[in-house]
Amino acid sequence: MKLKRSEQVAKYVIETIHEGARAEHLLQQSAGEYDIDLKYGDGTSAAVEVTSSTIEDLQQTLAEIGKQGCCVRATACRNSWLVHPLPKARIKLILEKVDRYLSAIEAEGRTEFFAGHGQASSSVSQILHDLQIDEALTLQLPPPACIWVQGPSGQGSMVRPGDLQRAIEVEANKTDNRRKLEASGRAQRHLFVYVEPLNFEPWSALINRCIPEQPPVLPIEVTHVWAAAEVPDDGIVVWVAQRPNGWQDLGVIPGLKE
Repeated sequence: MKLKRSEQVAKYVIETIHEGARAEHLLQQSAGEYDIDLKYGDGTSAAVEVTSSTIEDLQQTLAEIGKQGCCVRATACRNSWLVHPLPKARIKLILEKVDRYLSAIEAEGRTEFFAGHGQASSSVSQILHDLQIDEALTLQLPPPACIWVQGPSGQGSMVRPGDLQRAIEVEANKTDNRRKLEASGRAQRHLFVYVEPLNFEPWSALINRCIPEQPPVLPIEVTHVWAAAEVPDDGIVVWVAQRPNGWQDLGVIPGLKE
């Protein structure tokens, strides 16, 4: 059975962080079991439930969003992209021309850009000048490739630790996640939260290492919580917290190879 991307990342991250441990995916989950058996080198074990923090309404209504003019099918680009225009940008112009501009950026080997952050690329300068797009990143989505236009980056550029904290607490308090971990009967019950780029504000807080001062408020069923986000061409940013303590930044580990 092919694992979801979130489950692949969870297994890879946990085994990388806990040297000598094995994260074994449970093949049989017909009765609502948790996702991963974490077996430490000393013989102890833990239950791990894997979940994704994303914008569910966006994922469930991609077709409808396309009708509203917020995305365009890519023909020149190989990858799907998420772009953030400036408030004064003309969306109609972006939808008409963004594919060609991003294709030029892809040709430079880029999978993301933040205009004005010390990047001298002519193609990045061009998309900023002509289309008023100052941020963009590739998305790991199945084909066909599409380009999604989110809200102005003037809003999304502000990195707030509370955005990530709220996203994690939402996942931790979901009934399904709590039920699976409680039913495991394990002393250690981990929730691994894979933060997707589509959920831009929490993702941005995580990759910018904007750690909340307060620990996450976790239900009794969750003893440990992980937060992980993939950064194109960089790696995977990983945080972990053990109730009732605060977050620990585990740094950036090498990316997961396809």
